[in-house]
Amino acid sequence: MVKQYHLSGDTIEMRELLIADAYGRRLDNIRIAVTAECNYRCIFCHIEGEPLDGPARPGTLSPLLRPEHYEIIAEASKLLGIKKIKLTGGEPLLRADIVEIVDSLAAHSSAEISMTTNGYFLSRYAEKLGEAGLERVNISIHSLKPEKYRFITGVPGLNKVLKGLQSAYEAGFGIKINSVILNSVNSDEIFDLAKLASKYGAVLQLIELHPVGLGARFFNKYYYPLSKIENELLKKGAKKTIRDLHNRPVYILPDGQIIEIVRPYGNPLFCSGCTRIRIGPFGDLSPCLNYKGPRPSIAEILKNPHYSREEKILKVASEIIDLVAIRRPYFMCSRTSPPNYMTSMNSNHKSLRIPHPKKKKFEEAKKALRLLLEERGSLEPRAQ
Repeated sequence: MVKQYHLSGDTIEMRELLIADAYGRRLDNIRIAVTAECNYRCIFCHIEGEPLDGPARPGTLSPLLRPEHYEIIAEASKLLGIKKIKLTGGEPLLRADIVEIVDSLAAHSSAEISMTTNGYFLSRYAEKLGEAGLERVNISIHSLKPEKYRFITGVPGLNKVLKGLQSAYEAGFGIKINSVILNSVNSDEIFDLAKLASKYGAVLQLIELHPVGLGARFFNKYYYPLSKIENELLKKGAKKTIRDLHNRPVYILPDGQIIEIVRPYGNPLFCSGCTRIRIGPFGDLSPCLNYKGPRPSIAEILKNPHYSREEKILKVASEIIDLVAIRRPYFMCSRTSPPNYMTSMNSNHKSLRIPHPKKKKFEEAKKALRLLLEERGSLEPRAQ
């Protein structure tokens, strides 16, 4: 389903319709990387799916898009019914104009504006970001032990990040603590991280390592299946719910602490609940973190002096609609096919480095899919 637009003079007339891909997955979420630079060197960095060897060093790249360009993206997202916009990087707080970018998005869209950050500079910006319209922050804290934190991130910055967490709390943000769990590195700290999250009224988001970007180099060594911790949470009396985005399991412990599980690798259930596209730091569009195909760019549209503002909005919206048309789940299995059936959008791409998951993971996924269908009812035939 698409929206219909009509450009007449300086006005845009439209009929509101939802946008969904061929698998019945709605688009309501855009993730925008505002820079490819980062002051960290996390050993598993997926670089937001960008075709780079790693994030750029701070100060080595000039920003391609300016705050006024993000206004256009915000207006286009409003036309398309986008409910959530998340800013990422690299590290978004490396941009000196990050407050202006947030203000541009908040003032020209109807979406919730949030940000994922390593937190190193958060104490400097938290108050101003809140005033500009930022509502939530995801702060990456992968360990509470300074030596392990430095090993994972390459930076001795734990104390600064904890200060940033305090500043975010004081600014009144909704807070998530993101923790990528690595086998024999921080897998013994999960409940310590939960205590930290509880102190600040934050959700703890546990993320499984997946073999994208730098994480592909260490996947076999550090992969830790989060199903282990899910079993522990149930034993502790946690109540399980399912979030719409990615069908993520969410556990609510008896003391009220919320722990969200992100298991993207080899998980068709995760992909079936994806409602997101990505805009890269160079204006490139991507339908999926794992996508390796050609990426259309909106940079030329945004910077073209011959287009009116309204024309730019329509053209950006049109590019996004075209991108949605090629979206498909990266990992798939159907209700009726054998458990080891899998296809991916890049299965014939020579540079694909993501290994196919084992049969067991698809057996688990099919079982979870059946339970979800019983809970929610039927899916569109193509989505099945």
